Formats: sequence, C-alpha cells, structure tokens
Amino acid sequence: MIKFQITLITVLIGCITFVSCDRAQEMVGPMLPDKDAMEPTDMVKPDDMIGMDNATMTGTSVVINELMADNDTTIVDPQEDYDDWLELYNLTDSPVILTGMYLSDKEDNITKWEFPESTEIPANGYLIVWLDEDHDDEDATEGLHANFKLSKGGEIVMLVDTDANGNQVLDSIAFGDQETDVAFGRLPDGTGEFQIVQATPGTPNMAN
Repeated sequence: MIKFQITLITVLIGCITFVSCDRAQEMVGPMLPDKDAMEPTDMVKPDDMIGMDNATMTGTSVVINELMADNDTTIVDPQEDYDDWLELYNLTDSPVILTGMYLSDKEDNITKWEFPESTEIPANGYLIVWLDEDHDDEDATEGLHANFKLSKGGEIVMLVDTDANGNQVLDSIAFGDQETDVAFGRLPDGTGEFQIVQATPGTPNMAN
C-alpha cells in the first residue's frame, strides 16, 4: 500500500512539473523575438560602394568623370581653341559603343546632342567631348564637338541613353559657380563624388 502511495505521489509531481513548464513556455514565448524578425530586412551597402552616385549604383557602364566650364589656358582642342570640355569614363573592362546616346545641358531637351554613330570609348578608358558649339563647323572634323557650351555660373549636364522604353538619364551632374581653368571631377575616377581636381583630360583624376 505504501509503495502504491509513493508511486502515485511521484506521478502527480511529474504532471505538475510538466504543466508548469508548458505554462511557462506559453508565458515567455510572446516575449521572445520571432526568428524572421531577427533577420536583417535592410540591405547595407558594401564598403566599396559607399560614396558612389546613383549612376554607379544602378550599373551604368559610362559616367561623366570630369569637366571644365571655363577653359582659358588649360588645354586646346584639335583646332587649337580653348573650349569647354567634358570627360567620360568607361567603368567596364570592355569597350562601349555610344551609338544612341546623348549629352545635354537642358532638362527639357535631354537629347540635345547625339554621339556620332559607332563612337567608342575603350575599356576602362576616357573620352573627351568639346562643348563648344562647333558641331557644324566644317573645320571641326577632328574630335567630338557638341552643340552647346557650359555655363561658368553653374548648370546641369546629362548623359542620356535611348532604348525601347524611351530616354534614360544614365548620369548627370549639377554644378555651381566654376573658376577659370579649374576642373571639376570625380575622385576616384568613375565612382567618387565631384570636387575640384587637377585638370587631367583623358587620364586618371588627381586631387588638386
């Protein structure tokens, strides 16, 4: 009889312990964070992408890399004139054909000047466009000459592409007042923010 009572008491204690543990889990469970909630929901940019502009982040292969809005004594174009200029940079390891692309300084006319067909920018290379309005000049057969100039007082310049979905601004830079013979460019090339740099048309940008 005594053994039976001891066995019964042991069973009852076990049941009480089980119920207590189960109840405790029910009480603590809502306080614990859900597993899914603990996983990150926001993508953090890798260190090597910090500082990149929208063009680079969206995978654009060619960007505006350097410009000079008031070239008085820095560099002459193929016709030996001191004109405004802009440098493009190819971020990729392959040549890029610029057919169907445009440059513009007017937001209401983003296809203002079209690159001549089959214009190519080499892999990881540079391309200079003279912004001098000499596009119709019969003597300006050498070099690329756009149909607009830059304003020393500041404005916007855009690189635009066209495809089946219409016109797309690949890259743009809005700049303020510029000093004579002072270049404005990305540092480092292709990915950095625009700042005053040494004038290095066709070669890697350097800090001023």
